[in-house]
Amino acid sequence: MRIFRPARLSSVVAAASLVLLAACGPSVPSSIKIGVAQPLSGPSAARGQDLLNGVKMAADELNASGFKVAGKVVKIEVVAVDDKADKETAKKVAQELVDQKVTAVIGHLSSDISEVTIPIYKAANIPQLYTSSAVDLAKQGDGNTFRLVANDGLQAKAIGGYIAESLNATNVAIIFEDTAFGRPMSKDVSEALGKLKKKVTMNESVSNKTTDFAAFVAKVKATPPDVLVAVLRDNQLLPLFEQMKAAGLSGVPVLSTNSSKTEKLAKAPNDITTLYVTSSALEPREFAAGTAFLKKFQTVFKSDPVWGAHYAYDAMYVIADAMRRADSVDSVKLREKLHTIDPVSPVTSSMRFTADGEQAYGAITVYRRRDGQWEPLMRSDRW
Repeated sequence: MRIFRPARLSSVVAAASLVLLAACGPSVPSSIKIGVAQPLSGPSAARGQDLLNGVKMAADELNASGFKVAGKVVKIEVVAVDDKADKETAKKVAQELVDQKVTAVIGHLSSDISEVTIPIYKAANIPQLYTSSAVDLAKQGDGNTFRLVANDGLQAKAIGGYIAESLNATNVAIIFEDTAFGRPMSKDVSEALGKLKKKVTMNESVSNKTTDFAAFVAKVKATPPDVLVAVLRDNQLLPLFEQMKAAGLSGVPVLSTNSSKTEKLAKAPNDITTLYVTSSALEPREFAAGTAFLKKFQTVFKSDPVWGAHYAYDAMYVIADAMRRADSVDSVKLREKLHTIDPVSPVTSSMRFTADGEQAYGAITVYRRRDGQWEPLMRSDRW
């Protein structure tokens, strides 16, 4: 049976319906899931757990504050997965997070691992916030990835600039891991040094599992460089330094990259007399709010952060702020908002993403190992 209403009554009903719909606002669930994909076992486990701890602390604070989206309290559930720093495992756990319908993902740590997971999150329209630094990742992400730190393009310039201006070196040797991180980094460093009229005497790749550096050390001994740039992780640098010391090369200054800036390396035997690292992940104490963050972290976890917990902590707040401003937990709307706002970032205080997802406020600090600690020497966002 068809029912006819007077035109005026229909208009009143329609208007009332619009008012009701507006009052209800967008559909917002009572809880959401945020994926954290990091290496929680193996050589990089300390860094992975550090990042997870940062996310957990921020989520707990937001939940305790009664975090709301569109006026509705929303509980944040952290779903952590272990990518084991392995490509196949990473692809598997990335798909698991997609299947669990997470709103966003904070991960992964290593560039070669992020490289294989970016297409999975992108296909599912799930924003990915990561600390990986290889330049090409942003291009691959095509607007769906958001880098929390400076990329390796800036880090390579920092390495070249510091070697040329502060160390006043002329001849430079490079050794790098043959990965999505090491290959472009060695290329960019070599180009940066070339522009500064410095000579790269050797530029050699090794597997990221290599621990026997006898052949490389023999070449260094035959033609000692003014500086050795080592794009390797701490589990490879330690045997390399031991073998360099045995060959009488302890006096060769070494400059490494952010992947090796660990407490383990800082406190290792001084097989190399002078060791520098550049890092896109700055120390918490380099930020005005860093001291307060460190106190809270120590209270919660009974230990100090080991690497980038403050970036992961800020990442959780960034996601929350974007959802709040979007009045939605929809992943697509979240991604759109991340591209347009200066979000809340309690520790770093300045986190903005460019159109392609690069970190607009990234900077690089040069550190020197001294008395078992990493002493900051200089920082710049320009180099």
